[in-house]
Amino acid sequence: MLSENIIIASKLIAKGGHRSEEFNSIMLPQAEATIAALGHALAYTSAVDAKIPPPLIEVYECAVIRLDSAWYTEMGGLSRYDQRVREDAAISRALPKLQEYISSLGIENYVTAPIINDQKWQNWVNDLPSYVGNGIPADPTLPTSIASSRL
Repeated sequence: MLSENIIIASKLIAKGGHRSEEFNSIMLPQAEATIAALGHALAYTSAVDAKIPPPLIEVYECAVIRLDSAWYTEMGGLSRYDQRVREDAAISRALPKLQEYISSLGIENYVTAPIINDQKWQNWVNDLPSYVGNGIPADPTLPTSIASSRL
C-alpha cells in the first residue's frame, strides 16, 4: 500500500503539486489506511518476535486481509475464495487450543467483569435481585397461561 501511494503521490505532485485539490482529494483519504497498514505490519512483527503461537498470528493475518479484501485480491493475487479458505483453515487450527491461549493471557489480573469465567458469572447471576408478583399483563389478547408464565 505504501509503495502504491508513493507512485500515486509522485504522479500528482508532478501534475499539480502537493497542495492541489486533486492531491487532497485523492491522497488525503489514503492516509488513515496507510497508517493502519503500517500499524498492522508492526503488530505482526511484534507478535512473531514475542513468539505468539502461529495459529493466532494466522487468524490475525486473516482479520487484516478482511479489512481490505480488494487490495489483497488486486495486489496479492489472493482471490476472495482463497481468502475465505485461508481464514477457515486458520480458525480451525486456533480453535482447539483457544482455551489454552486465553488462559495464558492472565486476563484475570486486568478484567473485573463477571463474565470472565463460568463461576464468577454464575455467582453474579445468583446475586441479582429477583422479583415476583401476581400481576396480569394489560394485553387481553394473551392467553392466561402465557401471561402467568411471564411472571
